[in-house]
Amino acid sequence: MTVNPSGTAHYADSPSCGSNAGARGRGRVARIGSMIKPPHSHASSLRALGDVDRAFDGAFSLVAFVMNRFIIDHLLRSGRRLTGNDFEALVIWGVLAHQNVAHLMPPGSLPTAILTEKGRLAGAAEGMRPLRLRDIAQITGIPRETARRKLERLAAERYVERRPDGWVVSAERVEPELREFTRESVVRLLAVADEIMVALKDADLNGHRHRVRRSE
Repeated sequence: MTVNPSGTAHYADSPSCGSNAGARGRGRVARIGSMIKPPHSHASSLRALGDVDRAFDGAFSLVAFVMNRFIIDHLLRSGRRLTGNDFEALVIWGVLAHQNVAHLMPPGSLPTAILTEKGRLAGAAEGMRPLRLRDIAQITGIPRETARRKLERLAAERYVERRPDGWVVSAERVEPELREFTRESVVRLLAVADEIMVALKDADLNGHRHRVRRSE
C-alpha cells in the first residue's frame, strides 16, 4: 500500500491503481537500491549494505521464504482471530481501516505529532473519511453484492459502522483485543525484519569477499 499526498491509500495491482498498472510492472526488474528513500525512512537500514541488490540476489531464497512465512502466518492468524477465517471480510475490513484514516497519517508522520498519549489518533472519529460500497468493491475486486454482505456481517460484529456517506471502522473492537493482537504482530514483524537483515548482511559480506578474490 502507498499513500499519495492527498491522503488516499493505493494498493498494488488493485483496480483502483489503473487497469494497466500490472502491465507496466511486467517485463522490467525494479532494483532495490533505487527504492531506498531518505535516511529517515523505513528503508534506511538497507544503507548498511555494501550492495543491496547483490545481497538480495545472494540471499533470495532464504529472504523469500522468511518473508512469505510471515505474510501467510499473519494472514492465517488475522483470519482465525478476527473474522472466523472469512478472508474476504478481512480484506474489506483492512482496506476500510486504511482508507478511513490515510489522510490523517501522511508518510513520515511521528507519533508525537499525530497521536494522543494512549497512541490513538486525536479526533479520529470526526476526521475519518467514509468509503462507499462501490469504492470498496473496486479497490478489493470483491463483487459489490458480496462486499455488501460482508460489511453487514462486520457491522453486526461491531468491526465497522455505516454512516450516511459510507462505511467506517468502529472503535468498539480496538481495545483491548486489537491492540494486543497488533502488539504480538509487531513483535513478530520486527523479528522477521531482523532475520532478513542478518541474511542480507551475510550475503553482502560473502559477495564482497568474492569480489575481493577476483580483484586479486
